[in-house]
Amino acid sequence: MESLNKTYKQLAFLPEKQISWPPQKPRMILLLFLVFSSFFFAGCEKGSLGVKNGAIQGYVLDGANNTPLADVLIRATSSAQGKTVREALTGGDGSYVLSDLVTDGQHEWEIVPQKFGWVASIPPGLKISVTVGNGETARAPLIFMAKTGATVKGTLRGYPIDSITGAPIQNFTVSKENPSRFKKFETAQEFKESGWIGLESGFTVFKITSENYDNFITPTLTTDPKAVVISETPFNLGVVKMTPLTLAISGTLRNLPGYILGDSTFNQNTKIWAESAGRIVATGTTQAIEGSAIYNLFGVPSSVGNVAVKCKVRGYDVITINPSVTIPKQRPSGMIAGIDADFATIKPIKRDVRVVVQGLAPADDKPSSFESGETARVYIRQGGKDIVPYVDVVGNNYMAEAYFSGVVTGYEIEFLVVNLTRGWLKGELPKEKIPEDGGTTYTVTVQLK
Repeated sequence: MESLNKTYKQLAFLPEKQISWPPQKPRMILLLFLVFSSFFFAGCEKGSLGVKNGAIQGYVLDGANNTPLADVLIRATSSAQGKTVREALTGGDGSYVLSDLVTDGQHEWEIVPQKFGWVASIPPGLKISVTVGNGETARAPLIFMAKTGATVKGTLRGYPIDSITGAPIQNFTVSKENPSRFKKFETAQEFKESGWIGLESGFTVFKITSENYDNFITPTLTTDPKAVVISETPFNLGVVKMTPLTLAISGTLRNLPGYILGDSTFNQNTKIWAESAGRIVATGTTQAIEGSAIYNLFGVPSSVGNVAVKCKVRGYDVITINPSVTIPKQRPSGMIAGIDADFATIKPIKRDVRVVVQGLAPADDKPSSFESGETARVYIRQGGKDIVPYVDVVGNNYMAEAYFSGVVTGYEIEFLVVNLTRGWLKGELPKEKIPEDGGTTYTVTVQLK
């Protein structure tokens, strides 16, 4: 605006014959257009027509020897657009940069340095403030800090273990921020006994990292009852359960009998799991598809080394699909596929069955439904088909017994008895299920009517 006013003044002192309004000559119109355009575009180039955020640069020194002071938290606050806060840490040379400061013209930013065991050398009642203009990088006053006295040092201890196997973790790193430090341990026992000594006192957030494990982070809020506060008394994390990274195992249960796959409860009643050292470390799900079943085992921990994949299908004993699947220890991920089982080579659980055929008691005017000497035929069927050869029996004292070997268990089957002498007489048990357990002969009774 200053340069624009100056131009107005220069134009005002021109003779009247040189300038008049409205202008009489086209070239005078062009001259005025160029003058005002130059001011407009010059303002755009310098950013005077828009709001740009600013920045603050500064240094923090040790007041005792004028050396750079690293890892000082610099916090700047301003009332711009409400209360705005920006933070930065000083580097090894003591410098810091607070960027992306909202200015919206010009705003004053109050700077507060923080470092445990140190205090800023600022006279009481005064504060460090910097005014930042639009798009400007302002330089803050040099900040000197002094030690508050002898800094209390403390120790951190703990005993990290695998949350699945319970084995102690080896080769892990414990780290902290503000200031950033870390310490490596070869064994959990070393961390438990020796610990990390020489830590500055106060509330601190620690992180434990180890290859093939999720990071363990201590509470980030001071109000948490498990928050870590370092003091003269060693702080013990106790047993730290670290969760190993996991992967998945998949495979196919091939050539399952139709009566098993066709059962509506197949997926719910089929169990898949992974074992390590006698412990179940992961469980899975199945899905029946065109004569086979696909299974997926998720969450198999990488730290177990090897797992045995097993399954239990109703009507079968526990099946070991693979006795030893090797789990890669280096950066495990994804899925191990192709761990299959072929049920064409696996025998189901079968039992011997005794069928007792009974006739109704004879009345005064009618005979029994199964007289002595009459022949009855006994069927065992599933889905309308015989699953074992039928057996013919002859009545004696209004009853007879039929014996069957190798009858499948765990699924519904049908018992049908027909009196061959009088074909209109029959008896049936349409939905009978033979239990898997038991080494004895299973007995059912069918009455002819």
